[in-house]
Amino acid sequence: MKEHISNRSSQNPAREPIQVPSGSDNNRFLKIVNHVSRQNINLCWHCWSCGSGCPFSNHMDLMPNQVIRLVQLGKRDEALRCRTIWLCVGCHTCSTQCPNSIDIASAMDALRQLAIHDGIAAPEQDIFRFHKYIYGSIQRHGRLNKLEAMIQFKVGTGNLFSDMESGIKMLTRGKLELLPQRITSRKELDHIFTYYNDRRRSFDAHV
Repeated sequence: MKEHISNRSSQNPAREPIQVPSGSDNNRFLKIVNHVSRQNINLCWHCWSCGSGCPFSNHMDLMPNQVIRLVQLGKRDEALRCRTIWLCVGCHTCSTQCPNSIDIASAMDALRQLAIHDGIAAPEQDIFRFHKYIYGSIQRHGRLNKLEAMIQFKVGTGNLFSDMESGIKMLTRGKLELLPQRITSRKELDHIFTYYNDRRRSFDAHV
């Protein structure tokens, strides 16, 4: 991971995409990630600005730019199996610090989606469950019901009584709704989820 960290041209410090041979498997994986994330991953200079500002970098097995480098090199399996893509919370600190305006949080989200698409078990199962329960709650109601998602998460992890005191405080202060609020435009909501589910199933076709 230490090689090829800096790809900035000494003659021209302007944005210069990393060159990957066309027609190779590397190029294919890059195109898929670029399509799903709607970013140009090749613009990464590996300046380490993203990792230096990330509040969770101490817990990651790879720095964000190292994950980006795996994508640039076409190392799909390694990129999709690392813990970093699941530890990213999407706070966009890295994205705001990137000198080339790459939304790295979107790239991490794209890699999570691709990992699920490939059937790769998340190394952080609790985080995967957390995402799944929130997604399911929004799909059912059109908005998140925190109490429902929290109960599902506790049952799924087996930690039924952890954070009990905090949960009771939130409930008594009206921070957790007993009954979910549902939106009225169900057809529009179903259309959105159908569109993105179809798009997710066809990730590899976008090359």
